[in-house]
Amino acid sequence: GSDIVAGIVGTGVYQREAVTLYMDIGTNGEIVAGNRDWMVTSAASAGPTSEGGGIKHGMLATAGAIEDFEMDAALEPRIATVGGKPPQGICGSGLINMAAAMLRAGLISQNGKFNTDRPNARLRQGEDGWEYVLARGADSQTGRDIVFTEIDLDNLIRSKAAMYAGCQTLLQSIGGGFDSVDQVVIAGTFGNRLNIENAITIGLLPDLPRHKFIFVGNGSLLGARLCSFSLPLMHDAGRVAELMTNIELSENPDFMENYLAAMFLPHTNAKMFPSVKTGVSE
Repeated sequence: GSDIVAGIVGTGVYQREAVTLYMDIGTNGEIVAGNRDWMVTSAASAGPTSEGGGIKHGMLATAGAIEDFEMDAALEPRIATVGGKPPQGICGSGLINMAAAMLRAGLISQNGKFNTDRPNARLRQGEDGWEYVLARGADSQTGRDIVFTEIDLDNLIRSKAAMYAGCQTLLQSIGGGFDSVDQVVIAGTFGNRLNIENAITIGLLPDLPRHKFIFVGNGSLLGARLCSFSLPLMHDAGRVAELMTNIELSENPDFMENYLAAMFLPHTNAKMFPSVKTGVSE
């Protein structure tokens, strides 16, 4: 589609010899692998969690959205919101940071469930099952408790599994793997607030050397702006579209296998995430 073509043009991936994995993380996560000589592309249905969709108190990354989260030894939260406003809800980057911090602290297990044997006043049974209270109603903009539920965690795991499995399957389709990638370009407004370490901890991103990751913000808008000022770049966009080979994940037998394997924090194959240390073991 035009979004992914514009992103590839805007970031100059099509001009370089380095093998790049380009990820536009959103509801329909679009992925490209390749360089100036070849490109394969696909789309993974990652769902709306990156924009707060499907989350009980989810919201876009606007004022009052919980975007950063840490947990102390007593399992008490330290939160930061967009604009420093009283908390109103949780944005996509906040979800990732919560899941990673809770996993490291041992409050959630690698199969995506709360460890209810850990004594904690904030962990309780809610109307939708187990939940963790991020902010009390007296401290929130809404006057209600803001919670992170086990259902929220399950939706996040499904979303990250689809994105990771999409990248893995795309690379496998050309006989490669994550170790063959020279750089990972992360696009989308969500990517601007993404914490690389936490995204790797939950298995959204591959466990690669951190210097390989590059944020570009809204890559599609970047490419569109450049093309609007340059006729040669408009011609390049046409060449990029012709260079891309689409891989349909729904017809690829490896995708479902990779997806099911990624439905774990960070992954069922711990060897794929050697740098990730969690507070629990399965």
